[in-house]
Amino acid sequence: MATPGDGRTATTTWYTSSAAVAAARRMAAEGVVGDPACSMAAVGRPDPDLLPRTGRIGIGQSGDYTCFIA
Repeated sequence: MATPGDGRTATTTWYTSSAAVAAARRMAAEGVVGDPACSMAAVGRPDPDLLPRTGRIGIGQSGDYTCFIA
């Protein structure tokens, strides 16, 4: 796999993260955006391009709430 800075295109692996799903559920239950577990949180359609290119990014959703963990 390519990594940032090695001269090749960085590859990001997206996966469903149980921690991100739990954080998204907490946000949905509380009706607020933001959870300490999330690198980026959103309600509505998030823009994943705002995240840094890393090896793995966990994603979790609950209703309209999304949590990304980089």
